[in-house]
Formats: sequence, structure tokens, C-alpha cells
Amino acid sequence: MSARARLSPTMDHFLGGQFFGPFLVCLAGFTVAYLIGDVFDRFNDLIHYGGFGLIGLEYFALKIPLIVSQMLPVACLAGVLLGFALLNRSGEVLACQQLGISRLEMAVPVLAVAVMISLFNFLLSETIVPLSTLQARYLYEVQLKKRELKGVFANQRIWVRLREGFLSADRYDAYTRTLHGVTFYAIDPDFGLRDIFHAATATWNGTSWQPGHSTNYKLADNGAVSTTGKQIVFGQSVKPADFTLIRLDPEEFSLWDLDRYIRDLRRKGLDPGGYVVDRDLKYAMPLSCLIMVALGIALSLDPLPRSLGLGRSFGLAIAIGFGYWLAFGLTSSLGRSAIIPVWAAAWTPNMVFSMLALAIFLFGEER
Repeated sequence: MSARARLSPTMDHFLGGQFFGPFLVCLAGFTVAYLIGDVFDRFNDLIHYGGFGLIGLEYFALKIPLIVSQMLPVACLAGVLLGFALLNRSGEVLACQQLGISRLEMAVPVLAVAVMISLFNFLLSETIVPLSTLQARYLYEVQLKKRELKGVFANQRIWVRLREGFLSADRYDAYTRTLHGVTFYAIDPDFGLRDIFHAATATWNGTSWQPGHSTNYKLADNGAVSTTGKQIVFGQSVKPADFTLIRLDPEEFSLWDLDRYIRDLRRKGLDPGGYVVDRDLKYAMPLSCLIMVALGIALSLDPLPRSLGLGRSFGLAIAIGFGYWLAFGLTSSLGRSAIIPVWAAAWTPNMVFSMLALAIFLFGEER
């Protein structure tokens, strides 16, 4: 009785390369398409502020790491579908099946490459992406659009220099236009500290910041401190748009920085809000590369391997990728609104698509 055929290391390398080549082509194509779309989206600003020069080129170059990180999952799906469509066209998949080589054996080398891509995505998101994305936003908003940077984000707090003093806040919620954990230091003409004003929140009403649950401390010349009930409408010279320059988006945090920021907010009794969902997404998103490859393999190694052509493979990759991102957008929005638990917001799409890939793969084996 002859032994069942097994994949050799050469065949493993061949199958891995058959996926990796189309994957790189798809990744490059999606990245270029994204950049072109971004150029058209910002076309008016680029024309108005003269962005079609070195600053514009530097800005788009700095955005490439973030774009690559976001495009990796759909590029993985498109790469495996196109790669196996080429193998199906030449009959090589069918030949392996006729030799008794299982679909799982054919999937293992491709999944191994997908694991390395997922690790690369995680490392990219934790090292290069935060720095390049932050620098790209500064380049676009401050150097290109000539907007004044009135504050800084330092030691997990927001600091803003105003005409009448300094404003400090723990967090800014762009959705409600509310500052949390606000402290305002009023100074006199001689730069001496005159008043300290603290409020749990301060909300923009269209013309100024209205504090809530506030306390005002007045400092006398002799050093005495007294509490007054005087309400101060502060910070009229700074607008909500100014905080968008100093408020860090989730992709501008590394996982370590984001975790420290959340702990700092909770230690001060503040709700970290959607940042908790964003932290879990930093774990969940890199795994999407592996899940997309598994789903692509399940769709490619069906009982009728010749049925999926190149055009259908590419179209299927776009449709599944769009559905995957739509699912992530829906669940993350529900998580940030506290409608569903944080773990469900971050991990539900991965669990659903993983079960879908497993079901398709097992269904094909039974047939």
C-alpha cells in the first residue's frame, strides 16, 4: 500500500509565493488608489494653500504607513483569491486534490505567511504609524494651512496658552464639544497667579465655554486663598477646532501610550469613553489579515475549484472587504456609545468572519 502524497517544502514555498506575489500587487494597487482618492478629497485645500509641492509630497508620504496598515486585510483577501484563481485556472489545485493532498495541507503554508503579515501589521501600527500619522496631521494643519497651534498634549494632559492665562484639561470630547477635568490659571499683567478656576466639564455653546460644577479659588497678595462663587466664562479665544490640532486620534497612540492614557483618566475619575474600544481594536485589527486569508482559502478550495475566475475573485474580495469594514464601523460605533460591551465592539466582526470561514471550509470537505 503506497503512502499518501504530502506537500514537500518546495511545494510549501510555491503555494506561499503564489499568495504573496498577488498580495503585494494588490497592496500596492489599493495603496495608490487610496492616495489618489485622498488627493481628490483634499484637492480644494491643496490648491488654496499651495499643497502641490514638497510639503504636499511629504504629507502624503507620511500617510503611507497608515494606509498600508488599513489596506493589509483586504489585500490579503484579494491576494489569496487571485493567487488560487490562477492555480485553479491551470488545474494545479485539482491535481493536488487528485494526489490525495488535503485542503488543510495546502492551506497551512499560506496561513503561515498570513501570520507573519499579521505580526508585521501589529508592529507597524505600534511603531511607525503613530509617529508618521501625528507628523502628517501637524504638517497639513499647521505648516500647510498655517493654523496656529495654541496648545500641546503633554504628560497625558492638554495645555493651552490663552491671553488671560493657561487652560489645562484632562480630555476633549470632539463629539459633544466638551472639555473634561478643566483647570484655568488666570494671571495678572505681571504674570502672577491671580485665580485658579476648576470645573468638571466645560461645554462650547457656540460663542464661549460654559463650565459645569465649577469652583473658583482667588489668591490674595499676602498668599491667602479664598473660595468665591464667581462664575468665569473662560477661553473665548480658543475654539473647538483648535483642540483638533492637539487631540490625539487612536492611530496616533501606541498601545502602551493609549493604555497609560486610559489608566490616567480612570485614576482621575474620568470616563475614557471610546478610547477603551480603540485599545481593543489595536489587538483585533492585525488579526483581520489572518482571518481574511482563512476566508479566502475557504472560498478558493471549494469542491468546484475552477468556478472562481480572476474577475470574480477580485470583485468578491472587494465585497467581502467592504462588508468587513462596515461590520467593524458598526460595532465600534455601538461600543463607543456604550450600547454593547467593549469586547463585543472590538471582536464581534472577527468572530463572525472566522466562523464563516470555518463553516465554508468544513462544508466543502463534507461534499
